[in-house]
Amino acid sequence: MRELNKKIKWVPGYAGSRSFDNWIANLRDNGITRQRYWGTPLPIWRCNNCNEFVVVGSIKELKKLAGKIPDNLHKPWIDKVKIKCKCGGEKERIPDVLDVWIDSGSASWNCLYYPQREDLFKEMFPIDFIMEGIDQIRGWFNLLYVASMVAWEKPCFKAVFMHGFINDTQGRKMSKSLGNYILPEEVVSKWGADTFRFYSIGGISAGEDLNYNFEDMKVKHKYLTVFWNLHNYVMDLAKQLDTNPAKLKIDKDKLGIEEKYILSKLNSTIKKVAELYDNYRLDETPAEIESLFLELSRTYIQLTRDKASIGSKEDKKVVLYTVYKVLSEILKIFTPVAPFITEKIYLNFKEKFKLKEESISLYGWPDYEPKMIDEKLENDMDVISNVIQNVLALREKIQLGVRWPLKEAVIVIKDKNIGKAIEKLKEIIKTQTNVKEIKVQEKLDGVKSTVRADYSQLGPDFGNKAPKVIAEIAKSSAETILNHLDKERKFEIKIDGEKLNIVKEHLIVQRVVPQDYIEGSLRKGFVYLNKTLNAELEAEGYARELMRRVQALRKNSGLRKSDKIDLCIKTDKVLQTILYEHKTLIKEKVGASKIEISESAPKKYKFSSKEKVKDKQFELFF
Repeated sequence: MRELNKKIKWVPGYAGSRSFDNWIANLRDNGITRQRYWGTPLPIWRCNNCNEFVVVGSIKELKKLAGKIPDNLHKPWIDKVKIKCKCGGEKERIPDVLDVWIDSGSASWNCLYYPQREDLFKEMFPIDFIMEGIDQIRGWFNLLYVASMVAWEKPCFKAVFMHGFINDTQGRKMSKSLGNYILPEEVVSKWGADTFRFYSIGGISAGEDLNYNFEDMKVKHKYLTVFWNLHNYVMDLAKQLDTNPAKLKIDKDKLGIEEKYILSKLNSTIKKVAELYDNYRLDETPAEIESLFLELSRTYIQLTRDKASIGSKEDKKVVLYTVYKVLSEILKIFTPVAPFITEKIYLNFKEKFKLKEESISLYGWPDYEPKMIDEKLENDMDVISNVIQNVLALREKIQLGVRWPLKEAVIVIKDKNIGKAIEKLKEIIKTQTNVKEIKVQEKLDGVKSTVRADYSQLGPDFGNKAPKVIAEIAKSSAETILNHLDKERKFEIKIDGEKLNIVKEHLIVQRVVPQDYIEGSLRKGFVYLNKTLNAELEAEGYARELMRRVQALRKNSGLRKSDKIDLCIKTDKVLQTILYEHKTLIKEKVGASKIEISESAPKKYKFSSKEKVKDKQFELFF
């Protein structure tokens, strides 16, 4: 048994190589009967006279031995069945029932109706995969294996996924005495079954206990809301274009870099998730799928906002095709994790786009297209994603929303590959961060670094040598120290002939940045955001804010995207001058046929709103 166990795929690996192997090595006898009323009657009849017994293997055999048998073969009716013994006495059934572990231990063939049927057994035995908790090392895993070895002299399963228990937030076992238990109904009724599945399947590594956390559940619920909204986006865009995305054919030459990226990520995700499932690494699949649909929402849809709103009809069809294609394939790989939301989205698509299959689960596993996978593009997008996140974080620091354009961001990087990726995809960074210019260079003039010893760290590490270490650090240039730390992760000094290593934790590094900039850290460099706003940038910022307010008023007024409006903006002469420069853009963005900017208040408009942006006040009418 120990030798054959090595051929079984265990996830996690230690469950089989250590836990289960140790259990088998010290295996003891297991009782097969219990003295209970309920349960499977023990199929052994024994003669009270000569003590001979017979183990009956089927109803057919029992009829042959006993002649007449009752319709109900449970207790107490089965106990009335007697079998004549060759000694002249009668064999009566031993009154015990089978231990329930015999039932579950023989599940691998009794669920296939063996021995009544042999076709299913030949087709499906041994079982591909089973899954249970850590406590089943000595329970179900054990009895399945033992029963199969006794019956067939081989294991009845090829792979096992073992999960842990669900504890409370503090890692304590849930119990009534502690009052820390949470009923599944509490979770499902509030967040839905899919949220709990999504959270618990990917919430912890295989074999480890999950410390249940409501905050983590909220995050997963939020992500499923994003997933649902992607399907709303498809439905709205399809309606707007009066197009069935399931029948759309798009020439690959018309795909922009945004489409190529998200379709590459789709195909690489299908490949990765299939590999994870094939290796029963079930706990790792939700994160991969989550990453894909969040990237579809946060990156692709953000990058194609203008294409989808004011682009040509062909541009809009490309966006519709791409989002529908990616989302449809996600449904197929996500349904094992979240079957309810995926089925509901599919049924909505089925009704709207006349799809054939009755259920998303009737589709086969999707094939990935190797030619569509561009690993370099995905890596480059990962690089610029890091830049975008840091630029947006710097915007938050200076409390300037993304609608307000900024002059430039300077990326200081020494890694040439990263620099090339940023140069190649700088237009995406500009779009996502609303920065007019992206510069990539090895340094920014005016940035200075100072390095001094951290006394609290040097004392414990160097003892009475600390004063000499401090003096040596003070003598060395900050640039020299930081270069050594960057390349070697240490700065070597000599004290009394002994070599000592100074690491980052021993130092306090301060950086002085030019007044117009604010600094942020990248993985292998820095980003500097020019925070100065000139009149031109201010004007564009006001125009963008105004467009957002008009869009909000349209939405609150119940208008559809396709509805055209006549717009009037009442404001002072200063803001009028600013807005006139962006009059055409405002018309396009808010779906206006006419636009009027004046100091007077019109009377003929149906909808109105008073607004304030920074120190400027204005009124909207349409």
